[in-house]
Amino acid sequence: MLSQQSKYALRAVQYLAKVEKGTFHRVDEIARATGLPAPYLAKILKSLTQRGLLRSRRGKNGGVSLQDDDTAVTFLEICRAVDDPIVKAECVLHKRPCNASRPCAFHEKWSATKKKLLQFLEQEEL
Repeated sequence: MLSQQSKYALRAVQYLAKVEKGTFHRVDEIARATGLPAPYLAKILKSLTQRGLLRSRRGKNGGVSLQDDDTAVTFLEICRAVDDPIVKAECVLHKRPCNASRPCAFHEKWSATKKKLLQFLEQEEL
């Protein structure tokens, strides 16, 4: 259901949640530990940093880290940060917005399922 980008983002943030709090980790280290491709992971981590879910530091001891505060990050926030299609109002059948005023043939059934999925993503925290 989730895009590859969201899955990779979740794996990377999950890794950062398990390591010592406040420490910075380089992209290549995270890629090795999670089995993710480093160049693609770098783009994902940049998106997460720009959205304020991670913090970054340049230099010899640089890399990315979770934010210092104890605020929990939800799966939904991560999906939004990487623009996962599941969080958009795009139709599952066509490349256009789909809503009650412009429904597709699948809209009624999909919207109920999507609502449940979004609620699940909002409740799940890392």
